[in-house]
Amino acid sequence: MTTGKEIRAARAAQGLTQAQLAERAGCAQADVFRIEKGEVSNSKYLLTILRILRLDTATHISVPMVGYVGAGSEVFAIDDHAKGDGFEMIPAPPGLTNGIALIVRGDSMEPKYTDGETLFIEKTIYGVDSLIGENCYIQLADGRCYVKKLQYGSTPGLYTLISYNAPPIHDVPIERVYPIAFTKPKYRNLR
Repeated sequence: MTTGKEIRAARAAQGLTQAQLAERAGCAQADVFRIEKGEVSNSKYLLTILRILRLDTATHISVPMVGYVGAGSEVFAIDDHAKGDGFEMIPAPPGLTNGIALIVRGDSMEPKYTDGETLFIEKTIYGVDSLIGENCYIQLADGRCYVKKLQYGSTPGLYTLISYNAPPIHDVPIERVYPIAFTKPKYRNLR
């Protein structure tokens, strides 16, 4: 992962001030300052800054690991940080610049997702109807969160959440829905 020092060195080598880099990236100078100081490791401007400085973007983005995907149940937070900050930052897959990671626990979504795998969720806001039939990270209006396959419910505005190995959750209102962007398999010892 790129450190703030590497970004600062690349900026200086190209003869750019923080203000000039910020202008090119479409952000405030304070954003560049925080990234270079290491105060922010997942800024929405980071990928743009890396591209401007011609740094390798595929290996420089990280996302917060924020919780577990329960066995047929909701996502449980495992951090004591501000919501979404995560308990650790892990390298993001190529192309994922605004996301979170969750660890699968249980078998409700097997064979698609198995216990111990890491799911990377793209935190781009999508319309619920655009993700019908997709496996998604779903936040319900009452605050519960799941990873399920999204289907229409019995009436407009309500949806059914499908598991592969558990009963469906019928007719729930959805607050937000995010697609599952990548899956990282659990390491398996091949003895």
